[in-house]
Amino acid sequence: MKRSPGWVVRTAQAILVVVIVWGVARGITAGGAFRWSDLTGLRPAPAPLLLSFVLLVAVYVAHALLWRRIMADLGVASPHLRMATTFRVYFLASLGRYIPGKVWQLAGLAILAGRAGLPAAGAAAAALLGQFAFLATGFLFLAVLLPEWSGGIPARIAGVLLVVAAGSFWLLVATPRGRSARAWAREQFGDKVAGVVDLAERLRGWDTILWGVWYGATWVVTGLAFSIFVSAFVPEAGVHARQAAGAVAASYLAGYLVLFAPAGIGVREGAMAGLLAGMPGVSTAAAVGIALASRVWFTAAELAPLAALPLLPRTPDPQTGAPPDAGAEGPPG
Repeated sequence: MKRSPGWVVRTAQAILVVVIVWGVARGITAGGAFRWSDLTGLRPAPAPLLLSFVLLVAVYVAHALLWRRIMADLGVASPHLRMATTFRVYFLASLGRYIPGKVWQLAGLAILAGRAGLPAAGAAAAALLGQFAFLATGFLFLAVLLPEWSGGIPARIAGVLLVVAAGSFWLLVATPRGRSARAWAREQFGDKVAGVVDLAERLRGWDTILWGVWYGATWVVTGLAFSIFVSAFVPEAGVHARQAAGAVAASYLAGYLVLFAPAGIGVREGAMAGLLAGMPGVSTAAAVGIALASRVWFTAAELAPLAALPLLPRTPDPQTGAPPDAGAEGPPG
C-alpha cells in the first residue's frame, strides 16, 4: 500500500486544528453570553504577571536540567554538561512541538544533540523518559487537585502509567526473562539496538523515583505560577488557587495528548477557558482572555532561556572539549 505524501498528512492535521479552533470559538460565543469585544476590558496587574512568568521560566529551566540529569544517570552525558549546550539543544528542539505531530520535537532534539557531540539516541531516550515521568506525575497532580473531576479518571490514568512503568522496569532489569530478552535483542539485531539495550541496563530504581519526584515538583510550581497568572487578571480568583492549578494541569495534559494539534493549540485554550469559567468570580470574558493570554505566557517562557544564551558562561564543554559555539551551526568537523 502506497503511503500518503507527508504534505497530505500535514495539511489534514492543519485542517483539524482549524476545525477545533473554530468549534471552540463557536462554543464560546454561543447564546450571546460572550462577545470578543469583552476582552478589551481585561487589564492584568504587572506585578503578579511578572512573578508568574519568572516562576514559569524556572519550571522550563528545571525541565532542561532534569533532561541533563537523566542523561547523566544513564551515562549518556556528563552531569556538568554546559548550561549553554543544554539550553540550546533542549529549547530549540522544544520549538518542534509547534509542528503538527509530536515526533518533530524528539527528532529535532536527537539531531541537535548529535551536532553538540552528544549521543543522539541516548539524548532522545532521556527526553522520552522525562516526558513519561512528566505525564504520569501530571495526571497524579491533577487527581490530587480535582479528585471529583470525571469520576477520578486522572487518578486511574496516573495509576496505570506508574504500574506499567514499574512493571516494565522490573521485568526488563531485575528478572532473568528480562536479561534473556536483552541478550536475544543483541543477538538478533546487533548494533541497531545495542545502544537502547545498554541504556535499559543502566536504569536504576532510585534514579527513576527521583525523576518522578522532581517532575512532580515542577507541576506544583506550574500550578502556583498559573494561579498567580490568573490573579493578575481577576484578583479575587487568588483564593481559588487549587482550582486554577487543576485547570492548567487538565488543559495542558489535554493539549499534550491530542497528537495532531501542534503544542495543543485550540485544545488547551478551549479546555482552560471552560474550566476557568467555572471558577467563582471568573467571568466568561475573563476565562477566554486568560486562556488566550496563557499561550503567549507559555511560549514566551520557553523562549526566554534561548534569549539568555549570550549571558551564560562561554567555557569549553566539559564532555566534548568543544569550544563554546560548537554544535550551534552544524555537525562537528
